[in-house]
Amino acid sequence: MPALAIRNGKILLPDGRIVTSGLTINNGKITRIGKPDRKITTLDCRGAYVIPGLIDIHTHGIGRISTSGSLRAYAEQEASRGTTAFYPTFFGPPEETSAHMQRHLAETDNLRAVPQVVGFRLESPYLARTGAGRSKDLAPIHPTTTRHLLRAGGGWIKIWDISPELPGAPAAIRALCRSGVVCSIAHTQCTVAQAQAAISAGARLVTHLFDTFVIPPQTDPGVTPAGLVDYLLVEDRVACEIIADGTHVPAFHVEKTLRCKPANNVVFVTDSNFGAGLAPGEYDLPQGWGRVKITGPNDGVRLIDRGMGLAGSALTPIDGFRNTIRMFHKDMAAASRLCSGNPARLLGLNKGEIAVGRDADLLVLSPKLDVLYTVVGGKIIFSRRSRD
Repeated sequence: MPALAIRNGKILLPDGRIVTSGLTINNGKITRIGKPDRKITTLDCRGAYVIPGLIDIHTHGIGRISTSGSLRAYAEQEASRGTTAFYPTFFGPPEETSAHMQRHLAETDNLRAVPQVVGFRLESPYLARTGAGRSKDLAPIHPTTTRHLLRAGGGWIKIWDISPELPGAPAAIRALCRSGVVCSIAHTQCTVAQAQAAISAGARLVTHLFDTFVIPPQTDPGVTPAGLVDYLLVEDRVACEIIADGTHVPAFHVEKTLRCKPANNVVFVTDSNFGAGLAPGEYDLPQGWGRVKITGPNDGVRLIDRGMGLAGSALTPIDGFRNTIRMFHKDMAAASRLCSGNPARLLGLNKGEIAVGRDADLLVLSPKLDVLYTVVGGKIIFSRRSRD
């Protein structure tokens, strides 16, 4: 793999400092921070920020592409939004999900052709509530179904969502954790005791906190009910995802979560679907979505013929990063931790910070936080100049 030097960039270091310096990249790794040690292909980033590439652990679609389409086309769209690693997320019946994973592996040489794809995520079938899905997407927990999906995923299933109240949930979580899968509590009306059992079995993530969680009713006047979300906010053994658009989760709930959870236990996600990243306007989207309206990245995808109901997230990773700074009023170091460092740590990736020995997955941003370059493994996979 050819070497690459970055010069004159405002580099975000792991301790939160931003220094004007350079990087040397060899064999896909960062080998030096400072003046590049020899004359090699150079990217001059004068005046631009150089930060860790963005990692999206929950994404169903972008633009007019979904995880049932081409992963190569999907990865190109993600690259233009600053994404250097992502987990295509499937929500469908087991046979359909199995077929998609097997096709993707065959078409991409076991994902070698799409290095941004670092694993698959299954949001179904082991859910108690569909959310925006369909009942046919769900199935009871059964070892045969689990083995079938794991085989179809070829070792690439890295995240699996499970509702703790389903029969057999703790045993399934223990088995999946032994296989190296991160289990996430999702789409649930479980009791706190059932959530505790799932976490004790090994669950380490909560899927889009606040969304699809039920607020407990007040049964006695003057008595505040304690709900599942309250428990998860103070349970340090799990990280919590948040859809960072300010619509799915209001900004003050985001702030509450950041104050309750340890700094490393919040992950910003897009939960993106058809329409994410499209310019404001009205669109006819495929797969039965019909006509939708998009007003911007933070108001979601709205179904025109169904009372402007919210059909999904219109967020892309760079939008979530910008929101962290502009909407949630955090600095660049915190934004990078939420959008890069924390997901990398959760999934055991050698990414998410700029340090010697880390994968050279980098993002170069203009002073206005526009994506100028996306670098994966030391290779420039998106350049705004070539797009322009």
